[in-house]
This record gives sequence, C-alpha cells and structure tokens, in this order.
Amino acid sequence: MRVAIVGGPGIGKSTLVRQLGDLYRNGSYGEGEQGVWDPQVLADIEAGHNPVGVTAYFARLYDANYRHAATHDEPGAVVLIEGAQITLEAHIAEYPPETHAALRGVVTMGAGWSPDRTIVLTSGTDTIEKHIRMRRRPHEEVERMVARFRLIDAEFRRLAPQYPGAVVVERDGMEFHTREGLLAVAQAAGLPSFPEIAYEQLG
Repeated sequence: MRVAIVGGPGIGKSTLVRQLGDLYRNGSYGEGEQGVWDPQVLADIEAGHNPVGVTAYFARLYDANYRHAATHDEPGAVVLIEGAQITLEAHIAEYPPETHAALRGVVTMGAGWSPDRTIVLTSGTDTIEKHIRMRRRPHEEVERMVARFRLIDAEFRRLAPQYPGAVVVERDGMEFHTREGLLAVAQAAGLPSFPEIAYEQLG
C-alpha cells in the first residue's frame, strides 16, 4: 500500500512520513529540505522566480521516490511518500496566471504515481504559525510562510475531492510525535494495522 502525505508548507508532512514509516517498519520517502534541494531552488521559491522549473524539479524528485517505492510493493507493506500529483497542482495557485498553462503540463508528470491513499493534512493558521516559529529556519519569514500556507491549503481542500483515495485530516490539536496522534491519522485514513513490537516487564 502506497500512502502519500501532502499539505501546505509547515503542516508537518515530513514528520508524519518519518513517524508512520517507523511505526509500519517499511519504506518512507520524504521530499527533503534545504540541505537536500538544489540551493537555487530555495532562492527561486522565495523570490517567486522560475515557477515551471521549480515545479518540474519537485515532480522529478517525487517521481524518483515513487519509482523506488515501487520496489517495496510487497504483501502487507505500507510505504509512505511525501508528495503526489495533487501537491504539484495545489502549488499552481501561488504563481502568476500566465504560467498556469505550462505548470499544468508539468502536473501531468504525476498522473501515473497513483497512491492508494492520499492523506491531505490541513490546519488553521494559528497551528501553522506555531510550527513555523518552532522550526526557527532562518530562510523562512513567518508572515510570508503563513500567507503561502493559507493560499496552498485552500487549494488542497478544493482539490482533495477530485483525487480518488484522498482523505482530509485536520491537524489542529494533533501531534505527530504521540501515539494518539499517529493512531488518529491511521484511523482517519483507513490504514491497516501495524506490526506492534512487544514490550515486556522483565526481571
């Protein structure tokens, strides 16, 4: 089972991918962050430059993850991947209208990924602002990130019903570092049970 984790910037996608990957003891594929991406990509995102090139870069990154994840398709496996076709489509809204036709062409790169379930994380802006401030990333200007989040989050909410297997999960009040939070996500998304590691009182 391939499960995509998507949502606006700062929502906690990378954390959830890692945590669920550990819980299910299977592969997990994040999109990476500043140290993983080509340095020019981050500069262009911040400046709003080269929208088609930025989107194509992430499409190639996601495609590499989906192709590798296919090698882990075995009975009972739950493989977590950050990003999906809906991610590429949701980000179109932050770019000028004259680039939208070219961006829609790039979005088609994700047509064959077909995750079995797509968890669309959404949240109120207070939660997002708190998490962005907690990250303390020097390249993130909080007010701008919150504005970007509002725009992209609205697109994810609008697009989710158009994607088969998409489940919208409200992040407010939910922590992905707790068992309760992970179980709530797994239940909301209809994920199978995970292999519990037995704990015993010994001695």
